[in-house]
Amino acid sequence: MAEPVIVEAARTPIGKRNGRLAGLHPTELLSAAQIEVVKRAGIEPGQVEQIVGGCVTQAGEQGANVTRNAWL
Repeated sequence: MAEPVIVEAARTPIGKRNGRLAGLHPTELLSAAQIEVVKRAGIEPGQVEQIVGGCVTQAGEQGANVTRNAWL
């Protein structure tokens, strides 16, 4: 098994209820962060073998494996 390597990290902004980010689906927001991580790392998306993400408020649309859905 190859040694895992963290090549880059990013986070999404924290919004308020019915605030500026209210119109964005959680996967859209996380997908933008994932795209930025790949860009910063200078690699192609196909080179990514695994991605890890966290979600503080796992409810509603954010509760169904949001990291996987955003990557797809």
